[in-house]
Amino acid sequence: MAAYIVRGNVITMDPDYSRAEAFSIRDGRIVHVGSYQAVHAAAGADADVIAISNGAIIPGLIDTHNHMLSTGIQCRIVDLSACQSIADIAQTVRDFAEQAPAAEWIISGKGWQIETFPDPRYPTCRELDEACADRPVYLNRGGHIGVVNSKALAIAGIDRNTPDPEGGRIVRDENGDPTGVLLEAPAFSLVERRAPAPSREERKAALKDVQQLYHAAGLCGVIDPGLNADDMSIYQELWQTDELTMRTVAMPLAQTADEADQVLANLAAWGVRTGFGDDRLKLGGIKVFMDGGASLGTALMRRPFPDERCNCGIQVTHTSTFHRIVEFCARNRWSLGVHAVGGGAIDLTLEVFAEVDARYPIRDLRFSLIHAYLWPTADNIATARRLGVAVATQPTMQYNFAPMLVKRFGAESFGRATPIKSWLDGGIRVGGGSDSPVNPYPPLLGIWHAITRYVDDLQETIGSQQAINPEAALAMYTRDAAWLAFSEHERGMIRPGMLADWVALSVDPLTCPPMEIRDARVLRTVVGGKTVYQAPGR
Repeated sequence: MAAYIVRGNVITMDPDYSRAEAFSIRDGRIVHVGSYQAVHAAAGADADVIAISNGAIIPGLIDTHNHMLSTGIQCRIVDLSACQSIADIAQTVRDFAEQAPAAEWIISGKGWQIETFPDPRYPTCRELDEACADRPVYLNRGGHIGVVNSKALAIAGIDRNTPDPEGGRIVRDENGDPTGVLLEAPAFSLVERRAPAPSREERKAALKDVQQLYHAAGLCGVIDPGLNADDMSIYQELWQTDELTMRTVAMPLAQTADEADQVLANLAAWGVRTGFGDDRLKLGGIKVFMDGGASLGTALMRRPFPDERCNCGIQVTHTSTFHRIVEFCARNRWSLGVHAVGGGAIDLTLEVFAEVDARYPIRDLRFSLIHAYLWPTADNIATARRLGVAVATQPTMQYNFAPMLVKRFGAESFGRATPIKSWLDGGIRVGGGSDSPVNPYPPLLGIWHAITRYVDDLQETIGSQQAINPEAALAMYTRDAAWLAFSEHERGMIRPGMLADWVALSVDPLTCPPMEIRDARVLRTVVGGKTVYQAPGR
């Protein structure tokens, strides 16, 4: 690839450079950074120049928790994301069923919410029966809840006599009959395993197509957590044909509903470990679920949910199984990311980390807490720092769930949730992400909310004491995200020798009014020196 120069207002995110006027690129990597005069002299008079006259140029953005394959698939099935009521859900299901008469099952994507509904609850099986009774309906929300009709319950053999599986819950009415709401994977997998999966070609096409949406939002890389071997092979196929334009760190999912011996055997069967791969596709840490979600009432809490006096949430993975997984990772030099939303899950996760660390040090393995937003304590933060544990946070989750969780916990309590500033002040490495398709994937929305903590649906700021400055917010999606992606040596900064991943924005995110960041335009996205997105008219 011929050398070229990028000229403009360059935010390098490199402490050695801070701002620059230009940088040059050759063969997919950054060669020189500095003043335009110096870079032009070093690159040579024949080098082409891309001039960005407005806004700023930043390193390529990285989402540290993004189910990219699932997001792509969601774009091709029932999309409930725009629904504002139970009636909307029923109508959307009805419309899809009528438009797809050959579909054996009616299945939704995961990215839908009920928090802003006039009646914020899930539809019952009977309500879904009214929309579609002749075929099974399976609506998965966020990977933590399944909502099904009577046909699906019957196919799965779920009735009033079916016991709750360990780590899951079958919600029942006052008569003891299933309502159609299934909490956490051990419960909804009773249905999901009977539903037909998208074909391999459909999944491959979905993954290929969704990348362009991500590039248009300024994303150059993601960490996709919770993949199985077949999912990984889809990524590998695109990698082999040079169609994987999004740099991806893939995290295998530990299927902890299995017996512990089987879980460990499955993990050992991978035969490779964290770090295997290249700059386009790399194996990350193992993903484990410790609990569910706050908006679902399944996060593992220290005390009962205030509106459910006997409910402290769900522990998805048994403590003894989790202990064995952590020890397996430490002994075999795997990294590990643990989904831990509630304080009880955070406490338990860090307690086991510390126990294993005493025998097999984990500090260099980059273990991480995923989400960790319901009130980590000062002791939690100190333990995480001592063990070298990072946090993968999602500002858009705080933004998205605020309407419901402010009602559940109160504005003051929920304002202390997602305590990004406390983590950073405690010396913890924090990477920013979205948890798409549960939440919107645009990273500028996450950066904006981390700075402002403003919630549109409430028309107020929630938790201003945990707001962070623009430099720290941008670092979460660049320099620190690259660290969580095991790629800090070649991504996250505009520095000589780094991969030439960069994004041109219509605003300078470090100096513009914070409220302008969310609506900023992505003008160009470049991965490895190649333009993968350019705004119309540019």
